[in-house]
Amino acid sequence: MEYDRYCDLTMRGGTTSGVVYPLAVASLARHYEFKQIGGASAGAIAAGFTAAAERGRATGGFDKLAGLIDWFTSGSGAEQWRMAQLFQPAEKTRALYRIVVASMQKRSTTGRSAISCLFFALLGAVGWRAKSVLALMASLWLGGPVLYSAGLAPSAYPGWLAVVVTAVALACLAIVLWPLRSSLPWPVWVFTFVPLVLGLAFSHHYATAAIVLLVWLVLSLAAVSALIVTYGYAMQRFLKDNARSIHFGLVPGTGDFTPSWLDRLAGVPKSTGVPPLADWIADRLDDIAGTSEALTFGDLGDINLVLMTTDVSEGRPYRLPFKEEWQYCDECLGHVLPGRVVEQLNGPETTVKCPLHEHMPLRTLPPRDQLPVVLAVRMSLSFPGLIAAVPLCRDGRVHWFSDGGITSNFPIHFFDSLLPRWPTFGLSLQPYPNGDTAEVWLPEQDASASGTPYASLNSMPRFLVSILNTFLDWRDTMQSALPGYRGRIAHVRQSDDEGGSNLFMPPATIRRLALRGQHAGDLLRERFAQQQNTDRYRWIRLRMALREYQELGVQAAERDALYDEVLARFEIPAELHGWFRTPPADGDPFREEIEVALDHVGRLKDGGPFDGVPPVDPDLRLTPPE
Repeated sequence: MEYDRYCDLTMRGGTTSGVVYPLAVASLARHYEFKQIGGASAGAIAAGFTAAAERGRATGGFDKLAGLIDWFTSGSGAEQWRMAQLFQPAEKTRALYRIVVASMQKRSTTGRSAISCLFFALLGAVGWRAKSVLALMASLWLGGPVLYSAGLAPSAYPGWLAVVVTAVALACLAIVLWPLRSSLPWPVWVFTFVPLVLGLAFSHHYATAAIVLLVWLVLSLAAVSALIVTYGYAMQRFLKDNARSIHFGLVPGTGDFTPSWLDRLAGVPKSTGVPPLADWIADRLDDIAGTSEALTFGDLGDINLVLMTTDVSEGRPYRLPFKEEWQYCDECLGHVLPGRVVEQLNGPETTVKCPLHEHMPLRTLPPRDQLPVVLAVRMSLSFPGLIAAVPLCRDGRVHWFSDGGITSNFPIHFFDSLLPRWPTFGLSLQPYPNGDTAEVWLPEQDASASGTPYASLNSMPRFLVSILNTFLDWRDTMQSALPGYRGRIAHVRQSDDEGGSNLFMPPATIRRLALRGQHAGDLLRERFAQQQNTDRYRWIRLRMALREYQELGVQAAERDALYDEVLARFEIPAELHGWFRTPPADGDPFREEIEVALDHVGRLKDGGPFDGVPPVDPDLRLTPPE
């Protein structure tokens, strides 16, 4: 039966974790034709590429998709950091981006020290006035202990004072430094102790040495405070003046960026000709699909690509492509999309001016068939703070669209129905559970045990991260654990230095993640290519549906009289006539059919013929569409 050769696919977001998906998709494509494809954030990139590959299947689309992994892993020298090179800042955000990149450096991967890179990044992040204040503070910190020992310390101390000062100094030293004993590398300790050692060298009494220690501690805390205040004020001032103009993100996705010598010192990789992120996505979509212009949703034919984005101005999710009408500004979109894509949009001008660029008219966004896929991908991939948000307008107001993962990072519900024709496969990401070394986990289809992940919390940072993840993902997590869902979702495990925000993954790590993805695709394909397992999936979904029908039957049986009375006396107001093709003249025109439907549904109440249901009782409810 041809239905058994079709599938839908949804992929979880995770920034650089998207390298998991190409080989997984290529593996599934060996048996299945993709009918509906969805994702959010980095999963939106993979979803767009999958739709493009399905469209270009006859011209090697899936081979080109799998070839992306070779591109990421085949370089040497500066070319091995192609992943990081995709993320290119704007001129305004260059200084802040240096700090982000510097904090990602590791001797074990990039060969660079995060401390040394942060030094250069911080040095270039403030102006000359701030540099002068910091230089003065550094001079006081370096010279203060020496100045006290050499010229300010008395020649003698009362015995009791010497003992008290020494005890206080040692206690302060233990309180301040003991918590930091394992968190800072040895060069920091050496540099930090230089003024203390110099001060002690000039001491002529152990009480003097103790006071030198106190002076050093006070000046060290003052130096740290000066750093925090200086850079905090600079950050606050920059964001106050520029947040909207940089679209609330450091990386616009397009533009012309070449690393400077200071960028290089801060850890930004040398340019090897890799284009900015949005340009690269647009080029790859066209190449994989085999189109000469920017791939549009209309080019996909009967392939249904659906992506998730978040309108943070309205505080709600949206599915892409839109059903609603929106306007855009050429200059606004030119900040986040390649120029050729903005030109291809070529929407009709309106009489309304852009609220952000008053000299620019707003244009109407083209209908679905003409909408470039890269625009939808870019709207879903706007990691807050790192990747710039995308502004669109409606009713003369700006709506800022940010990462789809804010509202649903794994929209496994996109293509679900009570009685599905074929499975919606899910490719998800999760950390390694305690004691479990399996790189990929595919739960049993109908296991009675919970399918939810578990993580042991042994530190405050992990506890806080777990709170954030729960806040963002709890609905997707619970949905994924239901019978009829869990058995079609493969979970790829990642360690802390894999995927996520690790822009500087070595080629070997990228290859390792990609092969795990291939394994996940193999497991799903091998399970559902067997007819008995596909039948088992459909049977489980059928029994789950019948359980919900029974609950609906209980309500219909208990409340039938109430709603019969409503139908008998309710006159439909004019405001609701738009619900009907032909406006009703006297009560509900479908009263008899509704009464028959309620009567039949009521026969499915408890005690009916539908036993043998899973030990989970999900809710059947009305929810608004995204």
